[in-house]
Amino acid sequence: LDATTTFWDGEAAGDMGEIEAQAPEEKDNGTVRVPKAKFIEDVDDYMKGKDFEQTMRELQTLFQQYKQIEQGLQQNRIRLGNKLPEIKRALDTVKLLKEKSASGDELDMDYELTDSVYAKAKVKDAQSVYLWLGANVMLEYSLDDAENLLQTNHENCARNLATNKSDLAFVKDNVTITEVSIARVYNWDVKRRKAAKEAENK
Repeated sequence: LDATTTFWDGEAAGDMGEIEAQAPEEKDNGTVRVPKAKFIEDVDDYMKGKDFEQTMRELQTLFQQYKQIEQGLQQNRIRLGNKLPEIKRALDTVKLLKEKSASGDELDMDYELTDSVYAKAKVKDAQSVYLWLGANVMLEYSLDDAENLLQTNHENCARNLATNKSDLAFVKDNVTITEVSIARVYNWDVKRRKAAKEAENK
């Protein structure tokens, strides 16, 4: 194997994309923007001057928005969770190549030709590697530059994964609050119609 034809995935972890939603209060840490659900303390006071049907539609719409954001965050969590060990393996391999290159030792390796197909190679005095950057783009990097890039990507991916966990917990809390609000407003309407019917029968 030529010393400059070793391939690893150097795709950047990236952020989770910005999901926008308008609301007076929101969580915004640069990766996700989510409206904060307000817990209804007093349903009678909350429903003053409001139409029941319109209020329920608004709450249901907000609930669906939270569920869509939750689904997107869960998908990103899976993607980031899969990407993190890939970047770590690539980083460890580049470090090993640097170590062997400095000592002049030959390195026996299995490298991937295609999915589940590997070939054996002997690598000595490697000076560079090719990294996949995504979108079918591959670039050659010196071992030092490859290590720096992969180290940065690994740190970004780990940070985004931690942020995703926090965002997901925040969204789940808002899903629960909105579900409770829907139930309380619905029960308020049932109680109101029951009281109105009893008043008519007197």
